[in-house]
Amino acid sequence: MDAFRKFVSGYALIISLLIAPPIFERFFAMLYLFQGERVILWIASLLLMSISLYSFFGRLRQTWVYFVLINLLFLISVELGARAAVKLFFSNKEVSLARRAAWTYDELRKLTGHPFLQFNGIPSTTDNQVLGWYFSNLNSRQLEDVDSFKTSTGNLSIFNNFGFLGRDFAYAKPPGVIRIAALGASTTADGYPAMLEEYLNARVAAQSNRFEVMNFAHGFYTSAHVLVNFVLNVIDFAPDYVVIHQAANDEHARASEAEFRGDYSHHLKVFQQPRIWDRYILRVSVPYRALKFYLNPNPEWMFVETASQIHRKVPERALNARELGVFRRNIETIIDVANARQIKVVLTTMPRSTDERYSHLRFQHIDQLNEVLRSIAANHDRLLFVDIDKLMTGKDNQIFVDAVHVNDTGRRMKAEY
Repeated sequence: MDAFRKFVSGYALIISLLIAPPIFERFFAMLYLFQGERVILWIASLLLMSISLYSFFGRLRQTWVYFVLINLLFLISVELGARAAVKLFFSNKEVSLARRAAWTYDELRKLTGHPFLQFNGIPSTTDNQVLGWYFSNLNSRQLEDVDSFKTSTGNLSIFNNFGFLGRDFAYAKPPGVIRIAALGASTTADGYPAMLEEYLNARVAAQSNRFEVMNFAHGFYTSAHVLVNFVLNVIDFAPDYVVIHQAANDEHARASEAEFRGDYSHHLKVFQQPRIWDRYILRVSVPYRALKFYLNPNPEWMFVETASQIHRKVPERALNARELGVFRRNIETIIDVANARQIKVVLTTMPRSTDERYSHLRFQHIDQLNEVLRSIAANHDRLLFVDIDKLMTGKDNQIFVDAVHVNDTGRRMKAEY
């Protein structure tokens, strides 16, 4: 029994050294350690080392303690072995596993609740970049593998001081600057405004004016989000032009006549980060993490929809007159407020793929919303209307990465139209 006790004591001493943060971070950590993890590892390492030395010199005699300790050490060894195997033989999986652990940290959230926008981006700071903020923890159920959506909501270092994309915003407009506010959802957030600014400034390089295009979009914004954002936020930046590129997401608010509300309160809820019941196990155990995501690659808590939308059954049908009327009201209100403030409006339609792989019902919804936009343009002679749908849809499906999102070529086409 003394030999067994000494073996367990020696085993515990080795494990205590391996989980010490300097060694653990070098050989076993998935990319990095958070400050809190370092503290916990130091405590565990010192505690295990103390138990090891205490038992090695015969101070700990209860046999059952050694059996409990050997089982604990075995579990830790399996964990360390799995981590070492990933780093040695499956290094391409390390980022993915690290990202899945980062999803469980509240401080790494890329989106946060907002008093009137429902949600907004968390501004990038040095602290949260050091924490690994760039490992985002909310994706889109539909768009998890779409690069354009990851651009708009993934890399947390891209959110500015107002929680939107691009460089920091300032209320004061510099002299000689023509300011353009780009409104919309993920099809705006994915990057065409930056290309539009580059394109416009290249064309007027010899002139005195300079263009500034500010991206006020977020993925999953409906026309209701865009309206509130414009009225309570964007107009304070005194834009000279506003570009409206919004003909998606409102279709998700479809509901029965009795359930439907014009403010979308039947569809949207107070933004609340989803509960992750096994968050601590996911953080600690790489084998558990790998098995969990192998069995269920897309748990509910990963998605923006879970945090922002009411779980309900959406009727499988076209948009009805009332639903289209709410969309029309929201867009026309933006136009009316802009006109009242002498802000020039550029209204655009939404291009879409014609690939048969995508839902025909989704295509029908986009076509319906585009028709509303055309009708609005016909009734408002003070705005500039660009029918991007007619210019891009059906021409080249290769520029589309899904039903409505486009690649860099498609974004540049939008900017230059």
